[in-house]
Amino acid sequence: MTTKEKVFLFDMDGTLTPARKCIEPNMIKALKELSKHARIGVITGSDYDYIMEQLGALFDTEGIPLDKIDLLPCNGTKKYVHKKDYKQGKGFDLVSEADMLNEIGRKKYNEVVRLCVEWQVKIMNDFKMLPYTGTFLQYRGSLLNWCPIGRDADTAQREAWIDADNKSKIRNLYASLLSTEIEGLGGNLTAALGGSTSLDIYPKGWDKTYGLKHYPGADVYFTGDRCEKGGNDWHIYEALKSEGKAFHIHDTSETINLINGFIEDLQT
Repeated sequence: MTTKEKVFLFDMDGTLTPARKCIEPNMIKALKELSKHARIGVITGSDYDYIMEQLGALFDTEGIPLDKIDLLPCNGTKKYVHKKDYKQGKGFDLVSEADMLNEIGRKKYNEVVRLCVEWQVKIMNDFKMLPYTGTFLQYRGSLLNWCPIGRDADTAQREAWIDADNKSKIRNLYASLLSTEIEGLGGNLTAALGGSTSLDIYPKGWDKTYGLKHYPGADVYFTGDRCEKGGNDWHIYEALKSEGKAFHIHDTSETINLINGFIEDLQT
């Protein structure tokens, strides 16, 4: 009997790293050990540049073997693998990608952007004291990211937003409003909470379950911190939890404990 390849997929922010921060040495050590036994994938709503910014140390000489890890930005609608002929470290090739604009058309996309801009102004009027920055909307090819505090926010600015969002459920409100408006546009789009500060808008089915398409026939596991309904880990968590292959963690220390458990199981 042929043994299935084991693949462990991990969300990034809040799972492998503190939100929008760099990976820490103890996480690198845990992933390096896991890579001796299985394939690893990083599946995140963020794009490739954020993965390289936050996980760069994982790909250094003392980090994980690059041929044992896949990078799956934008909910797995993009896939990067190690450049086989790359001799100087952190080289990855884009081998697969999907395009939201081609999928839904310019008219529907423009209407979604218009709604986000309109509601961005409303949020700034309703919560005047928050430290807004810039780059509120970012098109990533296969999804549109809306970050009401601004993608240029530093840690203190992000924390001010997170505190206000936790108290007033700002993103939950606008995810619901977006979902209603999207239905009026003919559906085929989803709005979900992304990380701690954003909303992600993408074609239906282009949630993180999309990443499973890259591993047909493999034994795939997933770990993430946004597995509640409405979170951007929810769909893949629901797809795998009945098989006991999905894990909801709440911080990076829980991820490390889980990885150590995976390793023990793989060694027995």
